[in-house]
Amino acid sequence: MTKYTKKVGLIVFLILFFVGCTTVRRREDRRETNVKRENIRKKTEKRESNIVGTKGDTRVDLYGKYRKDSYPVSRKIPYLVTVNDLDYRDRKPFKRYNEREFLQFYRDLDIKGYGDGSIYWRWKVEYSNIKLKYLINEHLYSISQRRKREVLTYKNGKWINQSLGKNPVGDILDLKILQRGESGIAIKLLVKGSEGEFLVVKEANIRYLLGASRNIGSDVKLYGASGGSKNYSRNPISKNPQLLPSAFIAIEKDRDGYIIYGGGFGHGVGVPQWAVNDLTKHRGYSYNRVIKRYYKDTRLKNIRNIKEIDGKIRVGIMTTNFSAIEHKNIKMYSTAKIKVKTGAGDIELPADSKIEFKVTNNHIEIICNGKSRVKTTRPVKIDSRGMIGLMNIKRNIKKYRYPMYRGSFEVKLTKNARELVLINEVDIEDYLLQVVPSEMPASFGLEALKVQAITARTYAVKDILRNRYKNLGFNILDSAQSQVYNNLDENNVATNAVKATRGLVIVYDDKPIDAKYYSTSSGLNSHAHNVW
Repeated sequence: MTKYTKKVGLIVFLILFFVGCTTVRRREDRRETNVKRENIRKKTEKRESNIVGTKGDTRVDLYGKYRKDSYPVSRKIPYLVTVNDLDYRDRKPFKRYNEREFLQFYRDLDIKGYGDGSIYWRWKVEYSNIKLKYLINEHLYSISQRRKREVLTYKNGKWINQSLGKNPVGDILDLKILQRGESGIAIKLLVKGSEGEFLVVKEANIRYLLGASRNIGSDVKLYGASGGSKNYSRNPISKNPQLLPSAFIAIEKDRDGYIIYGGGFGHGVGVPQWAVNDLTKHRGYSYNRVIKRYYKDTRLKNIRNIKEIDGKIRVGIMTTNFSAIEHKNIKMYSTAKIKVKTGAGDIELPADSKIEFKVTNNHIEIICNGKSRVKTTRPVKIDSRGMIGLMNIKRNIKKYRYPMYRGSFEVKLTKNARELVLINEVDIEDYLLQVVPSEMPASFGLEALKVQAITARTYAVKDILRNRYKNLGFNILDSAQSQVYNNLDENNVATNAVKATRGLVIVYDDKPIDAKYYSTSSGLNSHAHNVW
């Protein structure tokens, strides 16, 4: 081998050596980069798992420096889950899950979606510092008295339950949402005051805490906007609302107080009625398709096939403005002959007779056409082949002077024998004739009202089976605490919807569901366990 050949060989060797080293370094660099990326990915997934719940959680934790509380999560209901009603349904509206993002979302009047024709699609309300201080101190104390477990105090780095005195907060220093549902609904709200820090749990409590409840010096005005609006309504859509319209909110602090931006009206679970109007009227949805959209994996079943249901329902009738179940006295009349069964003999009266019931010496005194007839401690039953009018309560009925009812009535003493309870026993289908028009306007159309009829029938059946008012002797209330009954006039569209869906109820796992519904979506409704 020549010197020249040796030189060339050495040069080639050195070149290959350095190329090999560079290749190895590049591989190692790539490997290191991939490791770094994988670590970043794992950290991101871990962070996001605390936010959007990759392990099946549906809550967004925004506690920051605050330690998490141990308030239990309610049982999940598989058919009441988040549904996206926004126009951009192919992507989630929230990516980072921070308060700036939520504030932007609820302030955005251009957002559109199913049901955006409602004036409550977007809304806002402003509070001065002085007014909010008064309301929050009053409301927080009230919530702590009624629902002690749902108000927590931050002490020594922990959230604890303790009794609160009046004016517990002092001056309001900050309001911050510490936990949301993935749909944006506020679940836990921090109230930071000069006298302490408190956590208010559950959407209903948050809505009450931030509600106006009364006029303090000047009206609290709530302004609304439908989807795609340029501005909020010129005139307020509500004044001094006892509850915020919903807990789909974001809070902005300024020098003079707080502005609360929100979307939707109602608890946010199940069927949003304005979306039903939109889907059936403008998007070609049938009532069955709407039901399948909002009640996941359910089907329809005839009420006749539910053994525990005999076709009747007992409705507790509340006083004017649905303010109480206890009546001081009850006055009624019938359009046909009427029979009063007292347990000490029956009283038969002609049509248009007036009957009054009042408490006298812990007895029910029955006064017929101005004459006292019987005093008894036993429940009294009133039957008529016609409709029975209640003269002692007012509803928003226009066709009649007094609200009129089908079926029979029962009047009985309260436990302390000082007041009266009034119960209307009626066929479920007849009951629906006065629920459906009270819960949804005829202008929404027949297909939408079919959805309302089926959900209302299912809701009623579920309350019968649940029997939560057993101690009071009825199945369901006539107010928004259950379903609104006989508050507005009957109409042909609602009547036809009830008849067209006669007997149909919604079932999951072959059992009637808890058929929740509400007025207006914010664009996303909520998992049930993030509300109750």
